[in-house]
Amino acid sequence: MTAFEILLNNFYDSIEKNEPTNNKLATPKNPNELYDAVRQFIEASFLHGQNLSYTQLFSELIDKTSGLFQSSSHESWEKVKYAFIENDLHIIRRDRNKTEIEELKTRLVHSF
Repeated sequence: MTAFEILLNNFYDSIEKNEPTNNKLATPKNPNELYDAVRQFIEASFLHGQNLSYTQLFSELIDKTSGLFQSSSHESWEKVKYAFIENDLHIIRRDRNKTEIEELKTRLVHSF
């Protein structure tokens, strides 16, 4: 399992923990800010996941998206969650090769 996959698996845990509340009076938010933040996390994880000096950046991005998840619509949250599930990022997989990792990153970025 690569650092990229580990970070995305940890990010999935954050998705699970930050399900939006069912406040029917809340105004639906534009999901673009959430999707941009998710793409930013994916890109940073792919490019810098193996570099320990970026640990603070990953923490900040997870904190940012946590707030965005909680204030997003349930549909937007589900879209992100299921994109991760479809790509087996909710479980630990050890059998992906380098090409599969690159394809995974591309699929995720284009999901949002």
